[in-house]
Amino acid sequence: MYRQEKRFFLVSISLALILLLTGCWNRNELNELSIVLAMGIDKKDDLYEVSLQVVNPNQMSRKQSSERTPTFVLSMRSDSISEAIRKMVGMSSRRLYMSHLQILFVDEATAREGMHEPLDWLLRNNEIRPVFDLIIVRDHSAKEALTFVTSTELFPALDMHKALKLSYKSWAPNVYSRAKEFLESLNKDGIEPVITGLKLGEQADKAQKMDNVKQSPQHANYFFSGVGVFQEDRLVGWMNPSESRAYNYLTNHVDNSLFKVDCPNAKEHFTLDVIRPKTKYDPKIVNDHPVLDATVYIEANINELRCKKVDLNKEEDLLKLQKIAADQYVEAINRGIRKAQSLGTDIFGFGEAFHRAYPAKWHVWKNDWDKRFEELDVNLRVTLQIKRNGKIVSPYGMPQNKQE
Repeated sequence: MYRQEKRFFLVSISLALILLLTGCWNRNELNELSIVLAMGIDKKDDLYEVSLQVVNPNQMSRKQSSERTPTFVLSMRSDSISEAIRKMVGMSSRRLYMSHLQILFVDEATAREGMHEPLDWLLRNNEIRPVFDLIIVRDHSAKEALTFVTSTELFPALDMHKALKLSYKSWAPNVYSRAKEFLESLNKDGIEPVITGLKLGEQADKAQKMDNVKQSPQHANYFFSGVGVFQEDRLVGWMNPSESRAYNYLTNHVDNSLFKVDCPNAKEHFTLDVIRPKTKYDPKIVNDHPVLDATVYIEANINELRCKKVDLNKEEDLLKLQKIAADQYVEAINRGIRKAQSLGTDIFGFGEAFHRAYPAKWHVWKNDWDKRFEELDVNLRVTLQIKRNGKIVSPYGMPQNKQE
């Protein structure tokens, strides 16, 4: 009896191991795939022009430098995004593989018409995860952004992806919007999405060749410029860098940034290195109208000091700088709030705060919240504390601890 049980056990284990050794039915061989890193969508004459930035496998296998770029671009026009991509099958000997998609570029015309159609196919595709970046190309086409040759990274899409993440973490006016966050904002009550803008420079056509990275300075370079403000899935306007700063501060998306402040004499300036500011909302109802109190808590170090008659060893001088900086922060953030109100779109989540605090009242307000947001009274307060002065106390070139 024991021998039979042992034999049955060994047979069962053997069968289980055989199942583990079988191949995957949906396996992908690398030498049969064309890896897509980025997609561009332009709207022209009621047709979509869909472009894909694809890794050049032949170029990647070369050990020596070549004149050929490490990626190539496929492009097709159609009234349907899925049809345009399906037509590209005949343009490559390998299957288009979208799992490594890093960025979706759209031109401004597509963004103003609505992001629903560009995102619908991507989000239904089982290969694609909703963690790719969203970027609006300004003054140029999305296709031109895909053909841009960069010097830092081998693949242009990875270069722009990394540059966007880095600038978002260290420069408050830029935003980092992925498809996931865009959809979350669309599905929430009381908050609207944003997407960063990209410009390619005046000589973008020269940046499509390898010669662009063989000289210094380059013919052209890209830079992130402005924040696109949406109402539902449609682009309705732009915020410039001084206005878009407000979005990141009020939504707690600032990790580290710089802020330039006028000196007491207003002829020079000092610069603060801001570290992880925090914002809290306190929604209220006054005379049956919404009122929002917002407090921004900021800790900062002095990064640069050009104020000639300031002694940081004196508490009154330090407090004066803190007061001036806080007042200028209030002015800068209020500028961004006014711009969003003029566009009639609540990108800061003020409505979401009222939704959480007063759910019954929000049920009455939500259908016309855009109008209420335009007239919303926002009482902003900034609490700022300077923690460190740096290695020196006085402005460089002046006697330390001894001001004129």
